[in-house]
Amino acid sequence: MGRSNAALARRADFLAVLADPDLLQLMLVACPDAVIVASPEDRIALYTGASESLFGFAPVEVLGRRMGLLFPDRDAWRRVQQALDSDGYVRAVELAARRKEGPPLAAALSAARVANRFGERLGTVYYIRDHSAVREIEDALRRNNAQLSTLVARLDHLARHDPLTRLLNRAAAYEAAENILLAFPVGEARLGVAIFDLDRFKAVNDSYGHLAGDAVLEAFGTILRQQARSGDVIARFGGEEFVAFLPGAGLEDAARFAERIREAVQARPVPIDETLAITVTVSAGVSAIPACAENLEEAVRIADERLYEAKRGGRNRVVADPGSQRNAA
Repeated sequence: MGRSNAALARRADFLAVLADPDLLQLMLVACPDAVIVASPEDRIALYTGASESLFGFAPVEVLGRRMGLLFPDRDAWRRVQQALDSDGYVRAVELAARRKEGPPLAAALSAARVANRFGERLGTVYYIRDHSAVREIEDALRRNNAQLSTLVARLDHLARHDPLTRLLNRAAAYEAAENILLAFPVGEARLGVAIFDLDRFKAVNDSYGHLAGDAVLEAFGTILRQQARSGDVIARFGGEEFVAFLPGAGLEDAARFAERIREAVQARPVPIDETLAITVTVSAGVSAIPACAENLEEAVRIADERLYEAKRGGRNRVVADPGSQRNAA
């Protein structure tokens, strides 16, 4: 009998809450969001017009049924109930909600437990807002951000690379080489430097045209990529001049690398069209840190001087020091 009286009192208190005109006005008229009131057993006791518009179910189809009808993800719904049991409320939890017709919607759910003056639970008030538009905006922003990131990466690549050979440009190569040197312990930096210049390149352009010159530049860039190790920095310095920064390489290592490049260039005629292929040669100057210089700027200057010594010495050769030349003669 006492249990029956308690149930009646709980029902009376719950009905009293629902009978409050201000609360009803808020739930039924003023609030644009769907408002659902559920019993302590989580059965739907009040279902507003905004709820019908949101979910598509008529009141007669949902009253007395469990809230799980509208929120079919059992694990997610269990977590909501656990949060309500623990804190008494939840705010803007995003859940997948069922529509009577059409695909599920993304719903932002807020809820609060309602209790009487004795602390007995009378029910739960749920506020549900269609979050689909927000999700669409967020998804669009993510897509736009991904596209923007891709564009920024593309622009950064273009800013750092030579468009013809797809090698690094001068500024990017210097930056990469400086970073390599900074990664060494103090006093232990080792970096080989080889600067290349295609021999008589102007004559190629004058004799065969600039498209032929571009083909020669592209072919040389390919040879550099093929001969370089992972971690080597290769770049087009400008015009027909190229550079290779070789981490950990000494002077002899850099000279051997430059010689392999020279031999490969001489051995591979560059096809210009179906009937014509031209043979080009390359000269190189080599230096190294610390064997020849203490810093990158000085190492590049010395390699550049040795490059022009190779040019003056007859081209198609590698100069690694003033007294020694490697060539194909």
